[in-house]
Amino acid sequence: MKNYDALFNSLEPIDVIVAKKRVGLGRILNHYIVYLGNGIFVGNLKGSVKQVTYTELFELLNVYEPIKIRKFSGNHFDANEAVKRVKQKLGQPYSFLGFNCEHFANWVQYGKETSSQVTNGFLILAGLVTLKLITGGDGKR
Repeated sequence: MKNYDALFNSLEPIDVIVAKKRVGLGRILNHYIVYLGNGIFVGNLKGSVKQVTYTELFELLNVYEPIKIRKFSGNHFDANEAVKRVKQKLGQPYSFLGFNCEHFANWVQYGKETSSQVTNGFLILAGLVTLKLITGGDGKR
């Protein structure tokens, strides 16, 4: 097991760990885990939004490499509201397109269920479809 003391010591309540898969095609996607404080982590993984045990967290960190901490920029009142948002979503099922780990982390920190990864994926797909239509599918105009 790697030593994650520096990572954990840098966390403050409502910060988000952003991580990438260590190997493979999955490196194109980020994974998000919310730190609530007092050693409690919550994520939208393994089926639904739930508290992540230390065992699950360390298993996740063996597969995913932390690339940054997205700091919470709100005040104490905002942090309390963010914790309420976490509680509202506990048990909500995971959906890759509709409510994934990024949707959840953004909901907690900003009050908005958004995923730039899903949006960018749709934009890329739309661009490819448009290119196919413009070129007639043969790569020529």
